[in-house]
Amino acid sequence: MNNILLINRINPKDYTGNKVKVFFLIGEINNASIKQNLMDLLDDSRVVDKSEIVYKYNGVELGILVQSIPIILKLLADSNISVYGVYAIYNP
Repeated sequence: MNNILLINRINPKDYTGNKVKVFFLIGEINNASIKQNLMDLLDDSRVVDKSEIVYKYNGVELGILVQSIPIILKLLADSNISVYGVYAIYNP
């Protein structure tokens, strides 16, 4: 069976102010300390609203502005959290 992922293209020139659902594929999120570190980091950040965070078995989905993606990636990298992909979730 094929592994199919339905995603939207992310337009880096999107300055509309509209939030999009962006999924971050996180390495070893099943490790309790990594998941707790991720949760603490996102809860304390001013970039994402707590109500816009959905933790999944292999990553986290955030309702954020497109222009916030690099900021989130820097926060994750600075906290030694491995990111293996960033996707805008397909929502028909």
